Amino acid sequence: MNKEIVLSLKNVTKTFKIPHERRDTLKEHFTHFFRRLKYTRLDAVKSVDIEVIKGEFLGIIGRNGGGKSTLLKLLAGIYLPTKGKIKVNGMISPFLELGVGFNADLTGKENVYLNGTILGLTRGEIDAKYQDIVDFAELHDFMDTKIKNYSSGMHVRLAFSIAIQADADIYLCDEVLAVGDMVFQQKCFDVFHRLKNEGKTIIYVSHDIGSVRRFCDRCVLLSKGEVVASGDPGVVIDKYIYEGGEIAAAATLKDEQDMSHLSSKKAVIEAYQLLDKNGKPCTNFCPGDSLRLRVNYRVNDTSLKNVNAGVAIYDERGNHLFGETSFWQNVALPSPQGSYEFEIKEIPLLSGKYFITIALNNEAISEQYDWVNKKIFFNVENNKIQEGIINFKTGWKLT
Repeated sequence: MNKEIVLSLKNVTKTFKIPHERRDTLKEHFTHFFRRLKYTRLDAVKSVDIEVIKGEFLGIIGRNGGGKSTLLKLLAGIYLPTKGKIKVNGMISPFLELGVGFNADLTGKENVYLNGTILGLTRGEIDAKYQDIVDFAELHDFMDTKIKNYSSGMHVRLAFSIAIQADADIYLCDEVLAVGDMVFQQKCFDVFHRLKNEGKTIIYVSHDIGSVRRFCDRCVLLSKGEVVASGDPGVVIDKYIYEGGEIAAAATLKDEQDMSHLSSKKAVIEAYQLLDKNGKPCTNFCPGDSLRLRVNYRVNDTSLKNVNAGVAIYDERGNHLFGETSFWQNVALPSPQGSYEFEIKEIPLLSGKYFITIALNNEAISEQYDWVNKKIFFNVENNKIQEGIINFKTGWKLT
């Protein structure tokens, strides 16, 4: 059965002309009448080809300035492409810059009706949905307060609560979770689950890599306006995290073996070894054993004062089981050289073969210095009859 394509981008490019100087007043235009205004050309999106099928949850990731938000605005019709064609089959609801249509001098209630009307809802539909909007936003005591007195979190909660009322076929979400507390974010996740179960199509831009792994069926990596990787979210995200923006721009997904070890030479991983609890080399463990990974490194770039070390663990199918960096644990590797140990105090895994990726990068994980991808492996052998991957500590008793 053919899958229905609801979004199609063919060779789409969006170019902006950025002037070298501003001429805002009539006097400025008259004074410099005979001097041509010079521009810099910026291709925010370059020759992008993407097809999205109905019901797909597509994640778009990349560094700031990569073209993610511009791409969503092209899909929403806010921008027109400089070149290429965009075809949309269905109604779109854009969650872009939530609350941008709010009037600061109107109350929360008045803005519900204003924004609802902008979304295409009738007065009767807004009346019917009003209480659901207030309940979701949890702003019962503030609906008669002017928006200008809202906090940023309250502002986004109300905007999101209104936006999800639109019965669209395609939802465009740009960093909708960037502002909001943990409880609100979980409610947003619940909405994503509901929309996904209803077969809605969702395009999701976010720097929250965890949520991209959790929800997306497919992921696209943008770098400098170009699609540099597309496919399984786990694979694409790993390339984004462990290759860094500059390396990712030159990388493809065609040959995984070629990507097993990449280095910028600013800092290098010189040696690595798995050890048991007694410090002896070991690759075979049992559930509950201690595993230690010892890594020797050298920093060649003297401007790097502290280096961030990353570790990730995968199963045989490539599922990402765990990830951590030294900075997250308040540990920075000193220059110019040294070694560190990463320890799993009690291996929480059942029988299987597992792979480790190690990396050296900056604190923001935006620049990669060295990366060894899944070349380290260990086996777990269980002497009990159990199924699955995780070794839960269990107990049985008759009552």
